[in-house]
Amino acid sequence: MIKLTLNKEQLLFSKVLQIAESIKDASNRLTSLYINIFKQNYDASTMEMVKIKGIYEKIALVREDIVSMLYGEAFLPDFKESMMMLTQSLYETMKAIKDSGRAISSRKPDEKLCKILQENLLSYLSTISEASEKLVEMISLLQKDIGEAVKVGKEIQLLERNGDNIKDGLIQRLYESEKDSDIISILQLKDVTIFLDDILDNMEETSLSIETLYATLKS
Repeated sequence: MIKLTLNKEQLLFSKVLQIAESIKDASNRLTSLYINIFKQNYDASTMEMVKIKGIYEKIALVREDIVSMLYGEAFLPDFKESMMMLTQSLYETMKAIKDSGRAISSRKPDEKLCKILQENLLSYLSTISEASEKLVEMISLLQKDIGEAVKVGKEIQLLERNGDNIKDGLIQRLYESEKDSDIISILQLKDVTIFLDDILDNMEETSLSIETLYATLKS
């Protein structure tokens, strides 16, 4: 079992955990945003989007702190590179959350199309929320047992594959709806699907970064 005990590493990992917890919060808010869109509560969805943007800006600042620490302290090059990969994939996860919220809320989506896709989208969002919980669990294990963190990362990778299956179903339903919906609405929901896919893809990248970090510390 590998443990990290140095104070500078503890501070670094506490900041990474802060980002992961913020991503979990943003994931829950994203689900709320979509539910409000489906209920045509557009003012409430706008408020959730404002909060998501605020979380994104907060994460960007924490990311800057982490980068400053990595280049300001005498960390080993391989460790530094692994942590940069981890931090960047977390940042890209949050960016994808923001983009998926913006894609659905930038214009009122076609109500009929939303009803057709609602079940699939909510299933996708549920998978993302579950993955965000695993993300926090994985990052919180870094200071305790990185080997266990890697195992949790494998669960995130499984959720990403589940998300791919949901994505395929969404795209199929979009194709089936093309003749009954306007092209702008179809393109809007395609963007939504792409950004939701990006969220899980970047969470998977985060888990792979943990595997790289584990290998670095073992060597």
